[in-house]
Amino acid sequence: RNIWFEAATLVAVPPPVEISAGNVLKSALAGGLASALSTSMLHPIDTMKTRVQASTLSFPELIAKLPQIGIQGLYRGSIPAILGQFSSHGLRTGIFEASKLILVRVAPTLPEIQVQSLASFCSTILGTAVRIPCEVLKQRLQAGIFDNVGEAIVGTMQKDGLKGFFRGTGATLCREVPFYVAGMCLYGEAKKAAQHVLSRELEPWETIAVGALSGGLAAVVTTPFDVMKTRMMTAPPGTPVSMQLIVFSILRNEGPLGLFKGAIPRFFWIAPLGAMNFAGYELAKKAMIEAEKETADSLQEKKNMVGSRG
Repeated sequence: RNIWFEAATLVAVPPPVEISAGNVLKSALAGGLASALSTSMLHPIDTMKTRVQASTLSFPELIAKLPQIGIQGLYRGSIPAILGQFSSHGLRTGIFEASKLILVRVAPTLPEIQVQSLASFCSTILGTAVRIPCEVLKQRLQAGIFDNVGEAIVGTMQKDGLKGFFRGTGATLCREVPFYVAGMCLYGEAKKAAQHVLSRELEPWETIAVGALSGGLAAVVTTPFDVMKTRMMTAPPGTPVSMQLIVFSILRNEGPLGLFKGAIPRFFWIAPLGAMNFAGYELAKKAMIEAEKETADSLQEKKNMVGSRG
């Protein structure tokens, strides 16, 4: 239960029982597999989003071209995408657990909130560092710049050097931070509004629906940074790019709406992840609290029975 919880959420909360050092690898593997599975299932929607953002096509025009693109085209770049998510999320989960164990032993007086924050910071930075190169390869394959992974690696190295694998890092970070802040705020407010309208606590499926909607809306709000990231990563190899150049180019040639290209597929791509990250976090936490309470009640009953016999 603890391992699933850490694998299924991006919000760090202490589990009811501390995971031992021997289970850090198991936790990392579970986190990586869960993320890789969701990535493989949703990759076609991600490809549609990337193709819209990297070209002059509108979303309806892309839909009309789906028969030409085919299933194989929709899964272009899936190998680096799956490997990137597996290694990134697995590394993040494992480092998060390992960092907590180290910090607790090195600084036992450190408050729990600081342990959580430091462990989350270390794991997020290292996880992102692993994912960005895979993201660059994935998007260049999706946009049709290269035909296969080997060609993408060699071509990127020859044209851009090692730094080419980290194109769009700034835009990625600018997208990630507002996404989680906006997503959590939307989730909290939407949940309160739904409870007020219904005058009761939400059912689990209603909580998941609110989480999906919140994640999807947060994805739409942060689409401009996602467009900038895509344009930077899919720019012709060897061409100097920056966030400022990309923004001015989009505003000049496509207008303000150009910053929201791909918002529709991005909504449907992120909504299931929002359900997992926002609602899944809360539901899993409730399940843990209830399980802890049941265990405590069971122990108390056993103690009472032993006491009455005595």
